[in-house]
Amino acid sequence: MTQSIRAELAITLTIAIVGVIGLLSFLSYRSAAEELGELYDANLQQLATVIAANDGQWLLSAGTPAAAPANSKIQGEEDYLIKIFHGDNAVYSSHQQVFDASAVPAGLSTQWLNHKRWQVYVVKRAALTVIVAQDDKLRRRTIRETAIHLIIPQLLIVPLLVVIALLLIRKTFRPLLAISSAIAARSPESLQPLALEKVPSELRPIVQALNQWMHKVAQTVAMQKRFTCDAAHELRTPVTALKLQISAMAQAGKQEFNQWVSLANAGVARMERLVQQLLTLARVDPDALPQAQQTLHLNPLVIKVLNELKAIYLKKQLDIGFTHSDQVHIPGVAEEIEILLNNVIINAIHYTPPQGTINLKLVQQDHAVLFEVEDSGPGIAEAALDKVFDRFYRGPDSASPGSGLGLAIVREIAHKHHAEVRLTNRPAGAGLIVSVRFMLAGAKTDRL
Repeated sequence: MTQSIRAELAITLTIAIVGVIGLLSFLSYRSAAEELGELYDANLQQLATVIAANDGQWLLSAGTPAAAPANSKIQGEEDYLIKIFHGDNAVYSSHQQVFDASAVPAGLSTQWLNHKRWQVYVVKRAALTVIVAQDDKLRRRTIRETAIHLIIPQLLIVPLLVVIALLLIRKTFRPLLAISSAIAARSPESLQPLALEKVPSELRPIVQALNQWMHKVAQTVAMQKRFTCDAAHELRTPVTALKLQISAMAQAGKQEFNQWVSLANAGVARMERLVQQLLTLARVDPDALPQAQQTLHLNPLVIKVLNELKAIYLKKQLDIGFTHSDQVHIPGVAEEIEILLNNVIINAIHYTPPQGTINLKLVQQDHAVLFEVEDSGPGIAEAALDKVFDRFYRGPDSASPGSGLGLAIVREIAHKHHAEVRLTNRPAGAGLIVSVRFMLAGAKTDRL
């Protein structure tokens, strides 16, 4: 079931309004009932006191008891039952009900007579007893009706408050609905940031987060488009060359045929390497699914890579080996670290001239492990030291085979393993130094 914040807020506010008004009405009812009860009690007391001070003496002086009307009944809460006794003799009775004067205590009390409850006030002065009583049932009914009339306006205001609350909720959510409509109306290619000028402060963090997300998506889309264009451009050249070579094979003699076959095989090998590097780059991309890391012994991995490249550097008669080798361990993904080592070392092999030298170092440092490859090649122009990490970038004077993806892959793997890569030219153009520093737990680094 889809939840709606607006509906939930409306229901919550409605319940809160009904609850608060209901509580206020209950308290008002209780307060009004108590106040009216006290008022009726005060009336009983005042009436009894006045009769005792005046009418009772007059009746005593008259000497003749006043008889109650036949079949008289209490007509309402404003009608009082009045009894006046002199000793045990009743000298006045407003109705036919009779109270036992000796059984009724002085002051305010509640009495039962003929299965009916009465609120009674008694004043006793010498031999004179004045009793003023009120039917409790009629009294409570009047109090209840009066209290209900007092709280009805409070209850009638509940629908009005609910309507006002719903209108306020609708108005409050209007900016959010406007933002939602603006996003829904956009095309998939529209990734411009949303305007913040008229956005409420409560929604500003959400809009800012959306803008940041759209900025990242725009960068990713632009990078993917650039990557696709560059890959298509890189693949177009060997594919075109291969088509021409196949066409030449069809027209060549036996001697020339073998030459064209050799060139075609070289073109296929170049395309195969390019495709493999593209797949590797996609696999090590930061947005790819992360793989579990483990503690790696780096020395055997470097030896393994050197053995795999042995045929290449022996063919060029290169002198390659360690000048310093500590036993070091790093956390990482073995397959990706092996790709990084392979790309760094084979890059040095390609750019080192025949009979040149490549020196390797593995150094344990404080909170870091340094892997360094130093070759005796031509180095890289200072202006291009940062550009060589761009995808498909190759220097204008580069004669080495490749697609310009090797160092780009190195950088992506290094970033995923909290490492930094630096390129430094040796003095007087005597070669290039590639340094990969793997930062261990507790270290800080500025990543490229």
